[in-house]
Amino acid sequence: RNDRRMSLALSSIVVLAALLLALATPIRVVFRIARTNEVEGQLSCHWLFGLAKLRVAIPGAATRSRRRRKPARKPGAAAPSGGAGGVVAVLTRPAFRRHALRYVKRFLHAVHARDLYVRLHIGLGDPADTGRLWALLGPLAGIAGRLRAAEVRIEPDFLDPVLEIEGRGEMRLIPLQFIFLAVAFAMSPTTLRAWRALRQQTG
Repeated sequence: RNDRRMSLALSSIVVLAALLLALATPIRVVFRIARTNEVEGQLSCHWLFGLAKLRVAIPGAATRSRRRRKPARKPGAAAPSGGAGGVVAVLTRPAFRRHALRYVKRFLHAVHARDLYVRLHIGLGDPADTGRLWALLGPLAGIAGRLRAAEVRIEPDFLDPVLEIEGRGEMRLIPLQFIFLAVAFAMSPTTLRAWRALRQQTG
């Protein structure tokens, strides 16, 4: 019985070590994506020194939905508490914004980019909501713009609801590093407080 336990423990250690080694091995990601009326692109990943390969074609599965343009809000009228405006208001609170920017810097430093190009054209259909969103996205654009071998442009649209994306490039990622950063961000007190406020806002 003791031999069986020792064998089981040894097997568990070997499996855990192999998993950690695999997660510490870089993944090479090559992508191309565009969205105006439809989403289309391609993503390919090479892992474990080329032993594991994945290629995914992105069809035009997410077409732009037809929405009636919302009437302009009268000056002095209160913004609605729910919807996109409420979500943006929570996510752009100063404490969470500073917290998110710190982690974005860490994520971007963990991305080893080559010939990366990303252009994002985004608007929420309401100048106030788009302005609050830009308070978060503007600094992100500045941080991303300092990446070597990368060009990142984020363009706000204060008039119409729009989401257009164009991107291509190659990146080298270490899964274990991103898992650690994601868990640390998700479990931090600032993120948990923002999550609770977001649930109250949208609930």
